[in-house]
Amino acid sequence: MKEVHDEASAATANNGVVDVSGPDAVNVSLKPAAALKTAERISSAAVEALLEQTSQASKERH
Repeated sequence: MKEVHDEASAATANNGVVDVSGPDAVNVSLKPAAALKTAERISSAAVEALLEQTSQASKERH
């Protein structure tokens, strides 16, 4: 199973490229359009995961 991190990745703009690093071994450089699409996908997945957690917690209480 993959390790799950509580720490967010860092992102910086550098000469027209978005550099993403951490946690662990994450280290990627993306063109701006790819960075925006990645951010959109991560945001959607995070909302879905939060809804799953809420649903699971609700089932455990009943």
